[in-house]
This record gives sequence, structure tokens and C-alpha cells, in this order.
Amino acid sequence: MTTSIKKTKRRKLIPMTPDHPKWSEFIERLCGSEGCDFRGEGLEAQWNCGGGRDQSKATAILKKMGNINIEESLDYFTKHGGYCDCEIVFNVDPR
Repeated sequence: MTTSIKKTKRRKLIPMTPDHPKWSEFIERLCGSEGCDFRGEGLEAQWNCGGGRDQSKATAILKKMGNINIEESLDYFTKHGGYCDCEIVFNVDPR
């Protein structure tokens, strides 16, 4: 009697960085209503952000996107000046 063992390939989760293929989608969502909800321009610009070290909106979006190494992503953002959700947009996004 032969038994067959099914091998499951585990895909390594990669962090969200500007080089990630879904970076544009991530930033659009972080700028939109499920994130910082940027509205207006120039001195009239307004947005929602907890400030400090609050990356909760980015975390929620990354969870919804799936297959992202969230811990490494948040570490990358912090190392590049993205301490809170809005700073990810201002300091990490190269656009």
C-alpha cells in the first residue's frame, strides 16, 4: 500500500514597500475613505490620522489586501519616516 504525501508550498509573504506590485493600490486606499481620507488641497487640505505612532489604518488595509508581511511593512514604514498613517503617504510614498 502506497501513501501519497501532499506537500503544501508556503508562499513567503513580502512586505509592502514602494517596489511591491500593489503599492499604488495600497497608497490609493490609504489616501481614500478607508484610510486618511485626504480632501481639499494646499492650505485647505484636511485628513484623518491618529498621529504619533498610529499605523492602524495602514494595518487594516494591509490585512484586507492579504498576503502581505504586515510586521515587516510597518517596520519599513517607520524606518522611512512613516511613523503614522499620514506620514506613510507624505514620507514613504515616492510620488
